[in-house]
Amino acid sequence: MTALRQYIRTDLSYTAARLRDDQWHRILDGFQDASIFQTVPFSAAKSSSEAIEHLVVRRGDTAVAAAQVRLFPVPLTGISIAYVLWGPVFHRYGSHPDWVAFGEALRALRQEYVINRRGSLRVRVGLSDDANPESGSVFKVEGYRKSITAKKERTIIIDLEHSLGDLRRGLHKKWRNCLNAAEKSGLRVTEGVDDAMFEPFLDVYRQMLSRKRLADTGDLRSFRAIQKRLPIQFKMNIIVAWDKGQPSAGAICSAIGRRGIYLFGATADIGLKNKSSYLVQWRAIQWLKEMQCTEYDLHGINPHTSPGVHVFKAGLAGKNGREVEFVGNCDAHAGVGSQFVLKAADWINDEYKKLKNLYGKYFGVLGIMLLAVDFE
Repeated sequence: MTALRQYIRTDLSYTAARLRDDQWHRILDGFQDASIFQTVPFSAAKSSSEAIEHLVVRRGDTAVAAAQVRLFPVPLTGISIAYVLWGPVFHRYGSHPDWVAFGEALRALRQEYVINRRGSLRVRVGLSDDANPESGSVFKVEGYRKSITAKKERTIIIDLEHSLGDLRRGLHKKWRNCLNAAEKSGLRVTEGVDDAMFEPFLDVYRQMLSRKRLADTGDLRSFRAIQKRLPIQFKMNIIVAWDKGQPSAGAICSAIGRRGIYLFGATADIGLKNKSSYLVQWRAIQWLKEMQCTEYDLHGINPHTSPGVHVFKAGLAGKNGREVEFVGNCDAHAGVGSQFVLKAADWINDEYKKLKNLYGKYFGVLGIMLLAVDFE
């Protein structure tokens, strides 16, 4: 573990070290802005070649901000890229977001991985400019710059603090009509966190990929591996609708913290007729309410490349949701060399994704196994 470093400007201190899985997950459990993307199994499943560390900012004995850091050593350069996805967390349960702790966490990350270790750092937060106008200024003050190469990410956030009755009334009229039809069609819904639940979902998922002529990128297999390692309180919920004994539609959702996340969804051929995907999503909302989530992130929209998906998600949100744009990647560098290394890594990552889609489309699982490292 690195030596404890005490700040002069505040009463906060930080440590940077690899914690045991249970130690880190106990810390995450105290933050309502925690997510599956900050769990150890998620990072471990993305690549076996990277190191993982945990930076924790404390006020006294209390963790007030924390981040899981993935470290990518770049061969022949002596430079490592530190990557934080959907962190640092800084909103403890029972309190307001601690923007001072957030700023100190950003400063600590930059101090540790840029200044002390002479590398590059990328932080990608799950914050939107409209709901969190403070975030942009905090990044700027702490010496970060927005990445100009990153694509803008938009999503829809549904406010779950309404009652189920109000949420239903807030659905788009056509969406609500489809839900009514699905409820009257005799469909059966099952759900659970066991590995066996992935099998019927995979059946539906493969039908969808075939119908849409999409490549199997292997992401679902990665999340199946993640599920096996997640502690019980962090496990994803797999929801499947059945029609006459056949899986018809499904969704996989995460409910770590107060913001639920829609990770995967799929509809079998029969589901296009019986509207089972509407029933699945309504059950997802009910489950997230049961898990005391206050928001539901529909995990990305693109009205240009996926207009049908956008219409479906917008109808689900109805009057209860809003479209947001995330802050995006914010970078800090030790110098020109580390900045060049990160730009090169971005290019390689883009090319990797193209190859991953190509191999997944034409070579299936074997192709995915040949490309087993994912920067993001």
